[in-house]
Amino acid sequence: MNEIQAILRAGDSFAALEHIQRQGTPVEIAARYASLVLDLYWKAHDLPAVVAIGRGGIIYCLSQSIAEGSSSAADELRDVAKRLAYNVGSFTWPGWEEPGIDPTPGDQAFGRDCARLNFRLAIELKRPPKGLSMAHWLSGAHALAAGDFEQAEQEFQRAQDVFPTADADAKALAPCNLGYLAVARLCKNPGDAAAAASFEAITAQLRTQATDDAQTYLSQLLSARRLFVPSQSA
Repeated sequence: MNEIQAILRAGDSFAALEHIQRQGTPVEIAARYASLVLDLYWKAHDLPAVVAIGRGGIIYCLSQSIAEGSSSAADELRDVAKRLAYNVGSFTWPGWEEPGIDPTPGDQAFGRDCARLNFRLAIELKRPPKGLSMAHWLSGAHALAAGDFEQAEQEFQRAQDVFPTADADAKALAPCNLGYLAVARLCKNPGDAAAAASFEAITAQLRTQATDDAQTYLSQLLSARRLFVPSQSA
């Protein structure tokens, strides 16, 4: 990771990509890209490097998957491309308030493109409902940040609707999906009483739950309301 950052600081991102791709099979190189993106974000908090390496890794995986034809290696490369797209799409969303991370408008635009790719690959790779739900959520999150509230509302609703009735994942993800749906509706109309009541009911329920997931969802929803809804405070 440090070596890649040094190459990037020298101003030649293509040299960094060459360095990553110099040794190993396509699948091994793809895994190297995936690991680097995680380390550059969580350990180095270096979003410009995340974007540069993530972009290179996605292009590499997609192009190599075409070269591999119909094979297990091609499927594996497209799976890594999907994971890279999801992670970069998530890391470039401004709603996390992650210390040291400040996505630029260009970062966010690229992240929204990654969200679209992640969704397309989720369909192509026949991901289960949870994977489709997460893909819809990410698309909705970027639409929310871009001020495209109609699409955000649609995506958050679809994120919940993809589940079959009584699905365990549907119950687990409902506070997240429906909480962000309420945020999108409040962005469209801060005076929407039904959306406000839904948001308050969801966050009140999360406050009573001691699990890590519940407290994480609660914190994220309060941040999203504060960041995106006009004339609201957490």
